[in-house]
Amino acid sequence: RDSSPIAGKVIIPRVSVFIGGSAMSMAKDIAEGYIIVSEHTFKKFQVPELQAFLAEVDKLMREIRGVMPPPDDMDALQRKNRKLQRLTQAQTIVNAFRTKFRR
Repeated sequence: RDSSPIAGKVIIPRVSVFIGGSAMSMAKDIAEGYIIVSEHTFKKFQVPELQAFLAEVDKLMREIRGVMPPPDDMDALQRKNRKLQRLTQAQTIVNAFRTKFRR
C-alpha cells in the first residue's frame, strides 16, 4: 500500500494554455504572424499566465528593436516594423482583456 498523501487520488497534469507550449514561443509566433490574437485567445489564461505572456512580449520587443537592418534594406525594415506592430497589438488586446474581465 502507498501511504503517500496522494494515494488514491488521480492527479491530472495541467496543460499549458500557451499556443506553442510556452509564453516565449507564443510571442515569437505572434511576431512572425503565425498566430492572430483576439480576446478569445486569452479566455483560458489566468493572471500569472497573462503576466508571463506580457513579460515575454516586452522582452521580445526590446530584442527586435535592438536589431538595426541596413538603411537601404526597406524589406527588412518593414518586416521589423510589422513584428513590432503585431506584438504591440497583442499587448493592447491583453490589457483590454484584463481591464474588461478584471484579471
